[in-house]
Order: sequence, then structure tokens, then C-alpha cells
Amino acid sequence: EVQDSICQWQAYITEHFYTCTDEILLCLGDMYASGGDFTTNIDKMGGEGTAEFAEKAIKAYCGK
Repeated sequence: EVQDSICQWQAYITEHFYTCTDEILLCLGDMYASGGDFTTNIDKMGGEGTAEFAEKAIKAYCGK
């Protein structure tokens, strides 16, 4: 279920913004969990630890 959500997120970015390759998606995951505003805002919306969870889910999806 989580992997399907990551796939949908990647497709959404590609459809609405730019081609979101696995490499770009991995970089986004790193940014989400790197601290600062990205992490704060993601955790604010999904609860503490959401950004780190998203990073791990993206890495699993991309096979890293």
C-alpha cells in the first residue's frame, strides 16, 4: 500500500511539474528527512516521524 502511494506521488510530480526519475525521487526523500523546513512541515501534516518514514519508503520503492 505504501509503495503504491509512492508510485502515485512520483506519477503526480511527473504529470504536474517535471519528469520525476527514481534518482530525483531519492533526492526528494533525502530532503524530506534532512531536517529544517521540509521535515518540520511534513511532520506537522502527518505527525512526528512522517518525513523519515517517507524517506525510507521512497528508498524501498527505488530499491536502495
